Amino acid sequence: MRTRLAILATALVTGCGGDEPGETAAPASTPTPNPTTAAEPAEPAEPGSAANAFIGSLAVDPGDGTLMIGTGLGLFRLEPRAKQAERVVGKLETPDGAGELSSNLVVRYAGPGDLLASGHPEGAGSLPEDLGLIRSGDGGDTWEPISEVGESDFHILQATGDHVVAVRVDEADVLVSTDGGRSFEPRTPPDAPLDVAFDPAEPERTVVATAQGTFSSGDGGGSWRPRDPIPTDQLAWGRSLYRADPGGAVKQSDDGGATWTERGNVGLTVNELAIDDDGTLYASVPGGEVKRSTDGGATWKRLLRLE
Repeated sequence: MRTRLAILATALVTGCGGDEPGETAAPASTPTPNPTTAAEPAEPAEPGSAANAFIGSLAVDPGDGTLMIGTGLGLFRLEPRAKQAERVVGKLETPDGAGELSSNLVVRYAGPGDLLASGHPEGAGSLPEDLGLIRSGDGGDTWEPISEVGESDFHILQATGDHVVAVRVDEADVLVSTDGGRSFEPRTPPDAPLDVAFDPAEPERTVVATAQGTFSSGDGGGSWRPRDPIPTDQLAWGRSLYRADPGGAVKQSDDGGATWTERGNVGLTVNELAIDDDGTLYASVPGGEVKRSTDGGATWKRLLRLE
């Protein structure tokens, strides 16, 4: 389980323009399994600074492009054209208790303005340690329970409409829901998932990233087929399927993970990979940074850095 961080002070996120030095170039024609493009230098961060935050969750609202950023220091909301993101402290009420939440949330948009999350409460309150699956319709300001409050902590979560897939912390089963997360059916992949993605146009097409490489399923996890044996850290599926490998190498697949094309390198190992409806990619990396690519992962520029 993730370590709880008792940091309640508001941190700011500063957006950066596209004039950042050290833009990552597209790969050479001869692919390498794990490119080692050097990362751009970052200014040293003060102890306890939000620049040390682990950004473990990114979600883009398909309605207006709002970016939600989940960290151990809090949930941040970067609205379109905003230069700074605000830390969001939401309120959750359940039949058994109520309280605030912000830090240590995994967030995903199931549709425009429809934000799902799992994680833990913030500070004092009567909420259980594990929040199960919860929903917000106002950008994380208020939440309502969906299922498994007090029972589950989902560290992997993906959603489109009523199709939700989730993986509980320290478990290997992929849980599949077709009713918006109110109930789940388990599916067992060949190895414990590091990440899961499904085709938003055909949700039965599912891919898992594992320490043994990627595996794909055409029947929602009922059966699995090995694909690339190279370990993969993160997945994101929009119009195409993308993956980020250790070291930051980004690859693209247009056939559900059967074959892959080298695209570029983020420059650092990717903690979270996300994609919006326009195909723009977002990657969080160590140092409290989010980078963005508008050319399918070929080049990357800093979008923001926590301060």
